Parts: sequence; C-alpha cells; structure tokens
Amino acid sequence: MGREHTAFDGDIDRAGASPADDEMRAPAHASRLPTVIMIPGTLCDARMFVRQKRALRGLADVRMIGYDKLRPTCDWADMVLAQLPARFSIVGFSLGGLWALELIRRAPHRVERLAMVASNALGASVVGRRKSAWLWKMWRALGPGAVARHVKPDYFHHTRQRLRHASLVHDMAMRTGRAAAVSEFRWAASRPDGSATLAAFQGPVLLVSGAMDRLCTPAMQMAMVRAQPRAHWVELPRVGHFVPLEAGARLADALRHWLVRS
Repeated sequence: MGREHTAFDGDIDRAGASPADDEMRAPAHASRLPTVIMIPGTLCDARMFVRQKRALRGLADVRMIGYDKLRPTCDWADMVLAQLPARFSIVGFSLGGLWALELIRRAPHRVERLAMVASNALGASVVGRRKSAWLWKMWRALGPGAVARHVKPDYFHHTRQRLRHASLVHDMAMRTGRAAAVSEFRWAASRPDGSATLAAFQGPVLLVSGAMDRLCTPAMQMAMVRAQPRAHWVELPRVGHFVPLEAGARLADALRHWLVRS
C-alpha cells in the first residue's frame, strides 16, 4: 500500500469550456497511445476534467464518457464497453468511480489501469437510497439548480473555491437531462459493492482523495486500500470532494505518474 500526502499548491483552472459530446472515437494520430477514459460524477460532465485531459496530451488517447445516453431502461455499462477498444484505462470521479468498478466487474481482462478520484467501493446503503430518493424529489419539485445549490457546500473545502466554481457546477447540473439524472440517482442507490472487484483487479490502482472530503471520506479510502493493498493512495490536504476542480494540478500530476507506474 502506498499513501502519499502532497502539500504543494497547484494552480486551479476555471474549467469553463463547453461540455463535450462523448469522445468515443479516437483521432487517427492517437491510435498508438494507450486509451484512457474519464467518467465524471453525478450531475457533472466532461468539463470536470479539462485540466487533466490537457495534462495527459501526448501520453494517452483521452476519451470523455458522458451520461447523456444514460437511461433507466438501458444497460449503459455494456453500451460503453461496446464502443471502447479492447484495452483501456479508467479515471472515475465520484459516481464515475462506481461506474469504473462496474466496467471492471463486467470486463476485467480489458481494463489496464484504474484511478478512483474522490470515490469509494461501497455498495448502496439504506442511508444512500434515502438520500438519492430525496435528491430526486428535490429535482422534480425545484429543478437541477436547487439540487446543485443544496449539495455545493459539501463539494469544496474552501469557500473561495466554491464561489470560484459555482457557475460551472450549476451549469453542469442544468445541462444534465432528466432521464440521465434519474438514472444517476438510481444507480447510486442500487449499485453493488465493488470491494471484491477492486481486490481482484490486477492492474495499477491510484486513489486520489481530499483530506477534507465529507462525501467520500478518508475512512472510505482506507477501506479501499484494505481491499487492494497494492493501491497507491494520494491524499490531498486542505481539499474537499471536487478534487478535479479544487486541486486540478495535483490530480494531473498524480495521473501522469499513474500512467507510467508498473
């Protein structure tokens, strides 16, 4: 098990670009590079990873996986797997980490590396199901903006960072379609436990988390390390849940090292 506390302060980008469509088809020049897919969190899109994608330019063929085709009636995981190359690596943020474990559970031989960012491997709980149901009720009654405003205080450790990224968090929520949103909430409330999948995974595993994360806590990271002792854990001081925005440079640096770690 590797655990690392990083103390340097990287600059933080304002990821304000337009949301990307699913980038499932690689450009011809990227065919020689390893494929890395990035899966965002609940009510988020590709803009979460603007800085990290730029940092991996030339090192990987990075493809953003969006939730716009996620529906309660479709098998989203199999649909994604059908559009990916034979071998690929995964960076999953929050809910994206839960989906990453599901992709590995279904196709363990195809995944080369796994990076879990501010995520966990726990199965759905009674408390989690109640929270998901309550958030969906709020969505239906008050809209996605109300949900974003409610959860935003838990996303960032520093008020300054919360204010800096408030418009992006709000816009990502507003651009999440109704069918995709309900599917995200339902998946979070019904997901299987991923500990056994994580334990059996043979490739390099990176865990990156904020020491002040109130949603995916240090205790949850320790549970993943116990399940997979070979995992390299980078815990970022003075950082909350939205690691890709609040600590963009530090996450990018960790991902660069993860790509070359054997």
